[in-house]
Amino acid sequence: MKTDNMISPVQMAVLLLVYMTGSTILFVPSTLLAQSGNAFWLSMLVSGLFGCLPLGCMLYLNRRFPGETLIEGGIRTIGYPVTLILMVPYIVFMILLQAYIYFSIGAFFTTTMMRDTPVFIFNGLMAMISALTVRAGALVMARMFMLLSFLLVGVIVLVLVFNVESYHLNYLLPVLPMGIKPVFHSAYLTSGFIYGDFLVFAFVFAYLRPKEGKTATKPIFLGYLINWLLVSFTSLCCILALGPLTNEYQYPLFNISRLISIQEIIERLESIIGMSMMAGSYMKATITLFALNTAITRLLKQKDDGQLVYPLALLGLVLSLIVVRNEADFGDVLLTWPMLTFTVSLTLYIFTLIALISKRHSKN
Repeated sequence: MKTDNMISPVQMAVLLLVYMTGSTILFVPSTLLAQSGNAFWLSMLVSGLFGCLPLGCMLYLNRRFPGETLIEGGIRTIGYPVTLILMVPYIVFMILLQAYIYFSIGAFFTTTMMRDTPVFIFNGLMAMISALTVRAGALVMARMFMLLSFLLVGVIVLVLVFNVESYHLNYLLPVLPMGIKPVFHSAYLTSGFIYGDFLVFAFVFAYLRPKEGKTATKPIFLGYLINWLLVSFTSLCCILALGPLTNEYQYPLFNISRLISIQEIIERLESIIGMSMMAGSYMKATITLFALNTAITRLLKQKDDGQLVYPLALLGLVLSLIVVRNEADFGDVLLTWPMLTFTVSLTLYIFTLIALISKRHSKN
């Protein structure tokens, strides 16, 4: 691992924050609200607890094998053939995730702002820019995303604050309209959707620069906490503003930005939220492509890290045009996606268990 391409813990925390916020904040409220009704914001708080487990496993593996991905650590402990078999579902997961991110941003703009523009224009532009960013390297990507994070988070907070007059506390009642079981069901779906996608960081944490010989985990967990609170608060505000109609809108955050009207001076900020969402999707697509390229490069033992970037970006673009045909199909994907992420997370847990056993044997 080249030391001049390493990322500081604060930069890594920002990457984690923008990745988990990214495009997911567009879809989470509308798609999953129907599962628990007004108690969806409670489901968000519960789902954040589930994400701590894979995050802790990835950070432990990074401390156990500093500067290495799952692949190098797996080859060292269980050999190349077994590692190759275990990594197949992980790589398939990242390929599909990349395609769905491309599709989501294209579907967003073609159904809200630019309905006459072909979807492949947005998908292709996103694939091209993300590939160019990955080619620039991890450090350049981290520095750029530090600036874009202010746009993403700042615009979201701005929209939520400017909508204060549109909030109605009575929309939160009843708090548990369908009982406690739907809350946990919705938490399962949300944890697999938001806190399952960030499994790609098992290949990004390898670029984390250690501080005084150890991995600094506090900034990373702080970034995780900020995202947890931000998405939960956004879901709560969407319910306060739209009430029972929240799940009727495909993009609730975008729709509440249309409600803003302050002295007929500041009105309809949907164009700004659109730019913010494009920036978030771009950052998420770039990090996913970066992780996918790192995984395949390490698995094939390639010396040139940038050799496969453009082919992988093109693969994601093609899949985004043929795997999902319309938004109805994408809604079904969001409901079945958690099962895939939980299945892939088993690979992470297996590697963590192997690392624990090997460490214990080395001590003995």
